[in-house]
Amino acid sequence: MELALYPQARQANILVRSPLKLNHIEARIIALALGCIHSKSLELPQIRIPMKRIIPKAKSGPVYEQIDVACKTLMGKVVSIARTNSRGKMNIKNYGIISFMEIDEGTGYVTGNFAPEIKPFLLELASEYTTVEIETILTLKSAHAHRLYWLLSSWDDVGSWEVEIDKLREQMVGTEDTAYTIFYDFKRYVLEPAVRELHDIGWLVGWEPLKVGRKVSKIRFTIPKHVTAGGTTDAQIIDITPRSRQKQKQADQLTLGIIAELPTLHQRIIARLQKLQVTDSQIKTVLDFLGDDEAGFMKLLKSTHQLLVNYETKSKVFDNIGATTINHLKTEFPRLFSRL
Repeated sequence: MELALYPQARQANILVRSPLKLNHIEARIIALALGCIHSKSLELPQIRIPMKRIIPKAKSGPVYEQIDVACKTLMGKVVSIARTNSRGKMNIKNYGIISFMEIDEGTGYVTGNFAPEIKPFLLELASEYTTVEIETILTLKSAHAHRLYWLLSSWDDVGSWEVEIDKLREQMVGTEDTAYTIFYDFKRYVLEPAVRELHDIGWLVGWEPLKVGRKVSKIRFTIPKHVTAGGTTDAQIIDITPRSRQKQKQADQLTLGIIAELPTLHQRIIARLQKLQVTDSQIKTVLDFLGDDEAGFMKLLKSTHQLLVNYETKSKVFDNIGATTINHLKTEFPRLFSRL
C-alpha cells in the first residue's frame, strides 16, 4: 500500500532564507521529503517518496537516472546558517540536508534520511517557521518558483518584504551561480518567470525595484495572504487548475529555450566587447558605468553591431579595433569619457 504524505511541509525561517541552489527535480524531492514529517514529530522520520510524485507519468529508463543524479546532488547540498553572537561576531555553521538516499526501481520509491544535524530546523518548531501546502508547491514548474514561494511564504504574515537584490539572488540561485550578476538578467531569467508561476496558481504577489542612482539595490514585495491548496482565503479564491496542454508545452519550451540557448545580457556585453578587443579592465569600467540601465545595454549592443560586422568581414581596416571601439563608446556615452 502506498504511504501517504502529509499535506503540509514546514521548516524554520532561518533555513528557508539561507542561500540554496536547486534544480526543479531537487526542489520537488525536498518538498516531498519535508512532507514526510508530521508537525508533532519528535524524531526525524525516514524519507519515503513515490517516484511518480517526483516526476509524474514516469515509467522507467532515464527517469531513474534523473532522480538518481538529483539524489546524489542533494546529499552534497550544504546550507550555511549565519548568526551574530552577543559580542557582534559572525558565526557561520554549515549543515548538510540529506545524509542518505536509495532509489528502488522494484518498489518505485525513493527512501532516505535527513542529516541529523538539521533536526533543530525541522522539528518542534514553536515560532519563526514557514508552512506550505505540498500540493500547491508541486504545481510550480521551476526551481526558482519553488525558492520564491518558500521565501515569500516566510514573510506573508507581515504582508511585505524589502530585500537587497544581492541577497535575494543568493537566496534563489545560491552563492556559487554567477550567471545573473546584473539586475536585467536576474529579472528576466529568474524573478519575472518565478513571479508569473506564482500568479498562475492564484497568488498575486507584487514587486518593485528600488534604485540607488542607476543601480537597483533592493526589491520590495507585496505579499497577499498565504495561499492554501484547494481552499479559500479572505483575499481570494485559489484556482490551481492546470493550464491547457498547449500552453504548458509553450511554457516548457520557453523555459528550456532560456536555459539552453539564450545567453544573459551580461554575457552578451562581455562577448561583444571581447570580440572588439576591449581589455578586461575597460569592460569592467563599462559594466560599472551602465549599472542596471537596460536601455544603455541595448544601446551598446545596437551601436557596436555594425562596427563588429565591419571588423569581422574586413570591409574596413582598423589599426586598433579596441581603441576604435573605446572612442565609439565615448561618443555614444559622453559621461563614460572620463572613466575610460
